[in-house]
Amino acid sequence: MADSLETVPDSLDEKFILQQLNLLHDPPPAEPLLKAAQEIRSSKYLLSCYNYLDYYWFRAPKMVMYGTELPGYGMNPLHTEQEGLYYLLNALASFPYIARKYAALGLPGHYAEDTVQYLSGALTEYAAGHDNKLGITGRKLHWFSFYVQGKLFRIGRFEYMIQDPLNYLPAAYKQRTNGKVIALCRHNWLLAADGSLLFDSDSPAEAYKIATLENDGKSISGIPVNPEGFAEVDRRVTLDLAEYIPLWNNWDLVPGLHIPGGGNMTPEACCDSLNQALDFFPRYFKRQVTAVSCFSWIFNPDFEKELPESNLAKFMRQLYLFPFASVGVEGLAFVFGKHNEDWENFPADNSLRRAFHRIHASGRRLRAGGMFITPEAIRNFGESFYRRNYDI
Repeated sequence: MADSLETVPDSLDEKFILQQLNLLHDPPPAEPLLKAAQEIRSSKYLLSCYNYLDYYWFRAPKMVMYGTELPGYGMNPLHTEQEGLYYLLNALASFPYIARKYAALGLPGHYAEDTVQYLSGALTEYAAGHDNKLGITGRKLHWFSFYVQGKLFRIGRFEYMIQDPLNYLPAAYKQRTNGKVIALCRHNWLLAADGSLLFDSDSPAEAYKIATLENDGKSISGIPVNPEGFAEVDRRVTLDLAEYIPLWNNWDLVPGLHIPGGGNMTPEACCDSLNQALDFFPRYFKRQVTAVSCFSWIFNPDFEKELPESNLAKFMRQLYLFPFASVGVEGLAFVFGKHNEDWENFPADNSLRRAFHRIHASGRRLRAGGMFITPEAIRNFGESFYRRNYDI
């Protein structure tokens, strides 16, 4: 921790860097990082950037919204080529902050050790888009700040963010007598004929249907969302509110799920992580999990069709999927390391990348999807709980 922008902090010492690398299950080579640390120590500009980012992301009392761009190493053209290494050093400096925060929350030490493994996936993502160079993007520091704040935790295969129900979720209800779940489109969702949401670049005038959600106090009616991830645009259902209750209230805990890179997303690993989360939050935060939710490029319904035997497809069948707003390039940065659509140069060296190519070749645009899963479905994981019981 530096007292001023020009103070050389302990986190740039060789001993500190090597200690943090030793916490990783698959550490990157140390030599490039030690050289980069020397460059920062020797440059007033780089040192000021390093200390500013360390303070802003890991020690400042308040931050701007996720994704906001801050001054960084790349502002000086002389340092653009190495900026990924410099940001990586900033990320390593967050490890002790994470450990202290988790300890203050009463968490066993292994949670901090598990959480920092996220860095390995970030390195793979960066290498894919930067000719196999070592480093991370500056945006990743914001993600690490969530760990430092004690809002985000690695629990088994997945990460979970503490959050209330977000407004991207559909209106979801459960039947009192048998526990069957049905989700309805939110009011003013702009729907295409295939049941997806319009892309952000589409005109509202292109909507096949604009969803309405009507509640007279005794019943609620709207367009149902099929658990496979699309709105049934030509149907409308009415739920008796004496029979159906909301799945969650605004004050309930509905953790946001994040899937770190690294593979091994077997059904067993998914089930284990979700069940651990059901125990984790009551144990350490005295809050019951009402549901777990997520939106991501991973839950594009096209992947279930393109990769029907994959671990991803098997996971999707256990979830209640729903349409989500998209821009048409979802997933490119994570899978190919680039946001721009450079299809001719994108490799097709694994099944997921080949699925991307097939979707593009067919004329379909990439999209995101949303999901939620409730404790009952977690306890019945592997039985396609929502699809099996969807008969309204």
